[in-house]
Amino acid sequence: APCAAAAADIDHPTKEGLLQALGVFIDTLVICSCSAMLMLLAPEETVSGLAGMDLLQSAMEYHMGQAGVVFIAVMLLLFSFSTFIGILFYARSNVVYAELLVQMFRQVLWLSQTLYKILALVMLFVGCQAAYTFVWDLGDVGIGLMTIFNMIALFPLSKEAIASLKDYETKKKKGELSL
Repeated sequence: APCAAAAADIDHPTKEGLLQALGVFIDTLVICSCSAMLMLLAPEETVSGLAGMDLLQSAMEYHMGQAGVVFIAVMLLLFSFSTFIGILFYARSNVVYAELLVQMFRQVLWLSQTLYKILALVMLFVGCQAAYTFVWDLGDVGIGLMTIFNMIALFPLSKEAIASLKDYETKKKKGELSL
């Protein structure tokens, strides 16, 4: 979530980096581990032959009854909606940045925002109509490409990141920064 982190109003950039690392920890280790434990602790006959969301909902139904299935459905709805809104924000930030770059060279991309919105609506429609495995596979490709481009950018910026962390630690020891 570099676009969201860059938009944050903070007194030191390292704080936001640490907060983003905490978010990854909670999402990846805590939430994913809880989901895995729910599935692993369900009897084999309950979850046999199931995969994906069917597996999770069946495990939740075993542990919590019908309320577990409703809970997962509501969480999936909220997760999907918030993910879509977040990705729209990230992509829109990138389109605006691209417009600024093009304007520096005296070219105008007045259509880019409209084309972006149309593309987002088309992708939302395709996502609603397609099988969820296709949607997840498409999402995985997007995340993979984003990771590759971020890694290419991170290596040249690593010296600045380490310098920022050292500066943060120094100021924190001196009491110049709040938690």
